[in-house]
Amino acid sequence: MNNTIFSSLRLRQIINDLKRRPIDASKDLKISLKKFNQYLNGRIKIDEKFVEKAVTAWPVKISDFINPYFHKTNQFKIYKATDSLKTSRIMKRGGINYYEYRDTVMDRDAPFRPEWIRELVYVETNSPYEKKLHWNNGHLMHQLTYFVGKVNFYYLDENNQKKTAIMNTGDSMYIAPYVPHTFASRDKNCKGFIIAITFSDRINTDIQNEISKLNYSKICEIIFKNKFENTKKVTIKKYPKKIKNNNSLKIITLAKNKIIPSVKFLEINVYKNNNKSFYNNYHQYLYVLSKKAKLKLENQTLNLKENDTLYCKPFTNLKVLKKKTKILIAQVESNFNLKTIKQLYYIGNKNIKRLIKDNTQWFKE
Repeated sequence: MNNTIFSSLRLRQIINDLKRRPIDASKDLKISLKKFNQYLNGRIKIDEKFVEKAVTAWPVKISDFINPYFHKTNQFKIYKATDSLKTSRIMKRGGINYYEYRDTVMDRDAPFRPEWIRELVYVETNSPYEKKLHWNNGHLMHQLTYFVGKVNFYYLDENNQKKTAIMNTGDSMYIAPYVPHTFASRDKNCKGFIIAITFSDRINTDIQNEISKLNYSKICEIIFKNKFENTKKVTIKKYPKKIKNNNSLKIITLAKNKIIPSVKFLEINVYKNNNKSFYNNYHQYLYVLSKKAKLKLENQTLNLKENDTLYCKPFTNLKVLKKKTKILIAQVESNFNLKTIKQLYYIGNKNIKRLIKDNTQWFKE
């Protein structure tokens, strides 16, 4: 029953983990064995009332019942620049037009929440104390930013001092969660913009929910007794002045930070037609910087244009084919990190198939 929010497939997994046969589970929930088996086999839709009864009777979470097949998703998703333009909205701060926001590609299975943002306030000086500036309070998501045009980036440093980074096309930065910041334009016509790739990494809603159920002071005691290496919460990376293009393809590493060691932020420049594959276990966000781009995803060839964006799920076979292509790529590690891959390796190929759709009792009666 792929059109239901709660899954009978997950119900089987839950009672197996709790070492309950259907007859045991039906007694726990105070329903007949016949009716429970109808839930288990998908003949009766698992609804909110059933889930409420189950999470009261058993040590399980509501999310344990969620059907992973409820939303049909594809291996990749394209978002055209023309569609992005339709989402344009002006954000005011201090009563004046401050930013123009536009959506870029987003997917419910992706960690990214990226936006195209044009700065609408012109500044004549580079002082971080400009009266025109309106600072935010920071946000939960990590942010990688690519700059196009004359844009200033303002932030609070580790000493809580206001700083200005004078950015130009190709420059990039990383900013950690909850660091106050803002942007403004050095172009009187305010043509500059940023590609702000906000994303969740290890600190996601699961962690938020976990923290809310635990003792705050004890969490802090455990976390902050560690003597981790200090690192800056903001990284600025200037674009290289000279790029050697002896090869058919040049990969430029953009801003990175020790807070997110597995994340990769890259600019890809293609000088000759090639067949380079970006096939890995990462979620990938792509932004087309060149006038045109020709890509191959799985067995499908895509012709994209400037400002088109693309999301690829982990294990998507992505190839950048055409010369004169320039693409921005952000790669965020999926749940399939090295530790997970290693455990799946030991579980074995045959059992991974069982893991995906296991709807049998753990023993034969």
